[in-house]
Amino acid sequence: MNSTKNVFSIKDLENISGVKAHTIRIWEKRYNLLQPKRTKTNIRHYELHNLQKLLNISFLNNNGFKISKITALNESELAPKTRELAFLGKSDSQAIVAFKLAMLNFD
Repeated sequence: MNSTKNVFSIKDLENISGVKAHTIRIWEKRYNLLQPKRTKTNIRHYELHNLQKLLNISFLNNNGFKISKITALNESELAPKTRELAFLGKSDSQAIVAFKLAMLNFD
């Protein structure tokens, strides 16, 4: 039986990514970064791919990329750009870099 969580609240995304819920909402509205599904009572819920995307965005943003530059990347460029940046980390050991990538991509 698969016990992996597949649906996340905005609070879950905030706790996992470190990006405040308020910021997530702004990025959704301003840049259309994530497209959450909504309950009948209009509460956002996110699928696994939304979390993965937010983790990549957060990683790039925390490493000096402006959100406007991140939003200019298409879906197929986002994860490779994140991997590239993670491997460029000068102070990280190879094991830490591999761990970061596995976390970002749930591998």
